[in-house]
Amino acid sequence: MNKVKLITDSCCSFSPEELKELDIDYIAMDITINGTSFNSFDVPEKDPEKFYDMLEKAEHCSTSCINTFAFTEMFEKYVNAGYDVMYIGLSGGMSCTNNNAKLVASDVNERFGERVFVADSLTGSYGVALMLLGAKRLMEEGKSAKQICEALDKNGLRVYSIFIPGDLKFLRRSGRINRFAASIGSMLKIAPVITANEKGELKLFSKCLGRKKALETIKKYILENADLTSADKIYIGHTGQKQEAEDLAAFVKNNSKNKDITIGYIDYTMGCNCGPKTLAIFGYLK
Repeated sequence: MNKVKLITDSCCSFSPEELKELDIDYIAMDITINGTSFNSFDVPEKDPEKFYDMLEKAEHCSTSCINTFAFTEMFEKYVNAGYDVMYIGLSGGMSCTNNNAKLVASDVNERFGERVFVADSLTGSYGVALMLLGAKRLMEEGKSAKQICEALDKNGLRVYSIFIPGDLKFLRRSGRINRFAASIGSMLKIAPVITANEKGELKLFSKCLGRKKALETIKKYILENADLTSADKIYIGHTGQKQEAEDLAAFVKNNSKNKDITIGYIDYTMGCNCGPKTLAIFGYLK
């Protein structure tokens, strides 16, 4: 059995340093802010608090999917080095990146044999991070790339993600909701709670009158749906809502046997889509 190389993208909310420590390679997406494009790991502003302050004032921001050339270069690099490749990144329901990875995997496998495997996480940000940690555990158990893919594909780990965006205009810009819905939500001070459907597409879970109600909705969702006893990891991600993140972590700790709760900034790629002042939690379903 060949060695397995894990590959992801910059939507996993791990830093390049963390990915290096985990021995996971990655392809970074590009983000464009006010007409200037950057590699998402190489933006001029490294401080996330300052970055999201800047993003809040930006007139325009967008992200681009990973193209087939980048995937071909990465996959062939490791196949030629004797590895089988396991790629897991942003949900196929949120980006064409996953489909591009599958197209390249099919081509590489036709030329080299079955060597590259692509799982659809059906999630993003720290949800992908949880899937990557799951893949690492399976690798340590001696599973092949194919076996890992079969276990992970279509969110086989039952990872949940639920979040409150700071401003609907960012989801509207990224095409996640339409302009009319964004304007109505802003005018009525609606705080939407958003999760993902069975295709990994963003869906409205609840419309709440105010952020306080939205936070209570998330807490209720966690109590009713999350695995708070045996799950080994929970992530709380945010784009500038430190106090809310800490309060949510305290709530989870008070209602959970799981004490391994990590608070962190959502990566810049995902942050450009959900916007500043977003709060999210990622864990495992019952």
